[in-house]
Amino acid sequence: MGLIKTGLKAAVAVKVAHMVHDRIEGRKQAQWAATGHPGAMPGPGGPPGAMAAPAGAPQATAAAATSPTGGDMLDQLAKLGELKAAGVLTEAEFEAQKTRILNS
Repeated sequence: MGLIKTGLKAAVAVKVAHMVHDRIEGRKQAQWAATGHPGAMPGPGGPPGAMAAPAGAPQATAAAATSPTGGDMLDQLAKLGELKAAGVLTEAEFEAQKTRILNS
């Protein structure tokens, strides 16, 4: 049972690390696009090789990308609950992060 639990913790940690990386890259791309940086990818900060959004499609602004919405907050809380359920976070860590998310 210990090996399964360790594997689950590792899988959750890798998934969280990928989500954090993708979020950082998206913010960086949004900032670059807003400043006209030549390294900015087409579209709203999508993955490499992504096509630009069609003309007339709504574009996310840098302010909208950084401000937490209700859905974003719920997603963060759900992921936090998954980490606690998987045993990655202690009760104290869970409560501290939950408070941080709710106060942001």
